[in-house]
Amino acid sequence: MNDFLLETRLKNEAPDLHRRVADSASVLQKMLESFLTWFPDFTDHSILHSLDVLEFCNMLLGEQGSKLSIPECYALVMACYLHDIGMGVSRENFETFTNEIDFEGYKNRFPNADAAQIIRDYHNEFSGLFIQKYAELFDIPSGEMRFAIIQISRGHRKTDLYDEEEYPNLQTKDGRIRTAYLSAVMRLADEIDVGAGRNSELLFDTSKLTRRRDIDAFGTHESIREVEVATEEIILHVRPKEPRFRALVEALAGKLQETLDYCRDVAEKRSDLRITQKRIVVDYEAAK
Repeated sequence: MNDFLLETRLKNEAPDLHRRVADSASVLQKMLESFLTWFPDFTDHSILHSLDVLEFCNMLLGEQGSKLSIPECYALVMACYLHDIGMGVSRENFETFTNEIDFEGYKNRFPNADAAQIIRDYHNEFSGLFIQKYAELFDIPSGEMRFAIIQISRGHRKTDLYDEEEYPNLQTKDGRIRTAYLSAVMRLADEIDVGAGRNSELLFDTSKLTRRRDIDAFGTHESIREVEVATEEIILHVRPKEPRFRALVEALAGKLQETLDYCRDVAEKRSDLRITQKRIVVDYEAAK
């Protein structure tokens, strides 16, 4: 029932904003694939992942999607498309953006971190800086919208969504934008994109992987056949690729539950809307 809910509302109620999103998506398709330059063996961060995150946002919102303002719909859709744009920054932008990021002792803890590791660990911050620099390219209509999209994109990992200065409830001329709530929904949507479809064979040849970490990550994704979002549960339908992947899936489910608990609490304490899902459930399918 909630398929394309956000996109449909924009198309029907704000066609100009819907056009801006469509134009941005066409530009982003190639730009997002530039992450492969830095991470040829990393999980998918292309536009396919962005579309999955958007779909999961629609599922998580459910009936509450109709309670979002039009500015909220636009900001969330744009953030879904842009949240990982920092994974493929150019060398020039990497050097520029690095000088603007507060690494809070990171370089002392990881003195040998190369550019790829820094991008991987701080790609949400690189995404925010990228959006700030290229806002005109994406035809973002106002400073308030730009701020909201940046914060929601940054908020898909690490940032403190309880911080009222970082994540305020904005009042625009067209309606409010509850940045903390939208960030919580997208953080959860991003985290639960762990199914087999995440690593498209169009992008990856997993037979060439050599590092155990990469083999484990891809194998865990392949073991999760489907992620189902129900009203009160998020269900991982699992058929382990090998017996040892059962433990890896359980560990991932525990991590997802922590994210779900955090995002539910943010929604409750920072907004008048809710995330209704309470549990991560692992459903083991019979081997075929």
